[in-house]
This record gives sequence, structure tokens and C-alpha cells, in this order.
Amino acid sequence: MDDNDSTTTTTSATTGRGVDDLVDQAVTAWSTGDDFTAQTLDRCGETVRRFARRLSAQHVTSAAAITLEHCRGFVDAPTTKGVPPELTTRHARRTALRMLFRTWRDLGHDVGDPTLDLHLPARTATAARPLTDPEITLCRASARLGGAGGASLQRAVCWALGEATAVSSEISAIRVGDVDDRQAPRWIRLPGTRRHNPRLGELTGWGTIIVARQLDLLDQRHSTPATLLTYRGQGVPGEAVAQAAVCNALGAVLTLAGLAAERDVRPASVRNWAGRQLYDHGMPIERVARRLGARSLDTIATDIGLDWSHD
Repeated sequence: MDDNDSTTTTTSATTGRGVDDLVDQAVTAWSTGDDFTAQTLDRCGETVRRFARRLSAQHVTSAAAITLEHCRGFVDAPTTKGVPPELTTRHARRTALRMLFRTWRDLGHDVGDPTLDLHLPARTATAARPLTDPEITLCRASARLGGAGGASLQRAVCWALGEATAVSSEISAIRVGDVDDRQAPRWIRLPGTRRHNPRLGELTGWGTIIVARQLDLLDQRHSTPATLLTYRGQGVPGEAVAQAAVCNALGAVLTLAGLAAERDVRPASVRNWAGRQLYDHGMPIERVARRLGARSLDTIATDIGLDWSHD
């Protein structure tokens, strides 16, 4: 995100307080949930508070009065240097606003989401770029659990396994016995595919919570180590029909998050995010490739958005 963002418009003490309070309520909900990392919480919280200050200066006093043009003006607002924001900054602002509107609805407020009609150019020219941390957070919220055993739980488990570097065909074939600890799962044995080597996948903190809930539910149903962790269709686990079902589940999360229409976002984008996280936290590219089961450094570099000439 650009430094010294000029969207920090001076607030008025007498206008927009309703929106300010609602933003504070949303940020509080974020801080007490499981979806956000501390860094993403700080970034998104700062962004939506700037949005609230801007709305206050525009005399917008309720969430229901926020329009597409209010959102577009914020997303496109120039920096303090008077230059247009970079595309990555515009995407980050829009993602934070989408999370804000989704959280307001989750909290019972009668609001829509004007950002669904706020279209931006693709961030990259690749087919499946790595998602950003805020986008991952938005997707986690979009895969929020519904009733026990419901479709939302299955979507969330698929997403959690994607965050652990599993590809869609692997997700459909993972069984209860592939999880290292049924009470506190952390590592998942990934079976590999014709193009990916078998390996261990590490769950994120959020993924651990989701998979633990699924295992608890399966325990109540007297599962065995051979019970499939999430796939419930009639196809052969790991084969085309089962793989398509998992892709549909991951795609549903992207749709609910408002990301499915992005030209450079695909279900593989979550796995590519996981690989980029490993690299950005200091893991050599050779080890990242092994963790993702990749057999080519060039392939994995493309997947995680690594430019050999600059990175």
C-alpha cells in the first residue's frame, strides 16, 4: 500500500459518528475472530478507519447511505504526493471495504455491498496469481461455517487444505488418517498426483481450527482412518469428478468473496498464496518447491509470482 495515503481526510466531530461506530464495531469483531492475522488486522483496520473519516467529511452519516461512488472515490483517492494510487493499493482498499460490508451483514446490519460493482483491472497477467493476505482473510470469512456438516463447513475444510498447499485432486483424496493429530491437527499427509510429489502440508492457524471442527464432527459419526476428510460425492477420490467438486467448492468461496470475476484468480490461487508465504518468510525456493510437491523450479516460481529477474 502506498505510503502517506491521502484518504486520511480530516474527520468532523459532529458528522458521520454512526459510520464511525459501525466501523469500530466491525474492527472489534475482526480482532476477536479467527480469520485475521495481526498484520492483516492492522492494515485492514487502518484502511476502513480512513474510509470512515472520508465519509464523515462527506457528511455520510449511515452505512445505508454509502454508495458505489463513495467507495470508488476512496479506492481511487490519490496519495499525499498527489499521484494516483498503485493498482495493488486500489485492490487492497477494495478488499478491506468488502470485508467491512460483509462483517456488517454478519453483525445483522441491513446493508449491501456497493463494491461488487467496483471493477478493477487484473493485478497480473498470470492465470492464477497468489492471493494477498487481505484476500485470504476475506475468503476465510466467506467460507464461514453454517450448520454442522453443512455445505459451508465443507467449503471451509477445502479452503483450509488449499492453504496447506494441497491441490484440488489431493483435497478430494485426503482421509482422516492423513491428519497428524485429531485433537490439534497441524500436518496433513498429501498423497501427491501425477504432477505433484507426496509430501506433508502444514495447516494455518485458521485451518487448524476448521479441520479440528470437521474431525470432531466425523468422530461423532464414528469415522475411521479411512473416512474421507471432506469429499462426499460419488466420484473416485483424486479423479476428475471428485477434483471438479473440490474446484467448485473453492470457486464458491471466491465467488462469495467477490473475487471469482478477477481474470488472474483461480482456485489454485489459494495454494499459490501458501507457497508465496513460505518464500516471503525466508524459505529458499528449492524448499518451497518441495513443500508444494513441484518438480520444476520455473513452474513454482511462476505459481508464486516470483520474477527471477527481480526477486
